[in-house]
Amino acid sequence: MKQISYVIQFRGSAGPKAGADGVLEAHTSGSASTITTSVDDGGVDAAIEAIAGNGVSFDSEVYPNEDGSFTESGTLDFGGGNSFAFSTRGTGEMGPSADSNLTHGGICWKVDSGTGIFEGASGIITSNFTVSGSGEVCDNQWGVIFLR
Repeated sequence: MKQISYVIQFRGSAGPKAGADGVLEAHTSGSASTITTSVDDGGVDAAIEAIAGNGVSFDSEVYPNEDGSFTESGTLDFGGGNSFAFSTRGTGEMGPSADSNLTHGGICWKVDSGTGIFEGASGIITSNFTVSGSGEVCDNQWGVIFLR
């Protein structure tokens, strides 16, 4: 088995799914990037810079619960026939944030199936995200995937 890790910031939108009462859908995309975190006596600083490489698309369906928890399933497509389907491990949580214009949440997913390099893969992805009042999504994902 080969282990890979990815960190990608996805941006896009989320909103009600047409014809599916109470279900939301998210459509976001990200790109190859470098992420730098510096730590010194002055604090912490981070930067994300796009680099040459393929884009990645993320599509999901979100099933909210009244208590602010939710479940989710969808796909990540890395291009070239390399994609995987995922679903929630447990439940995610979302609610108000310190910024009154944003909802903040987090969730953990598992890889269910894949194509291309992800055929037979397993792994876990964590997501830490915000959603604006107009449905703009910023989703920071970290995946640890085991390839056959």
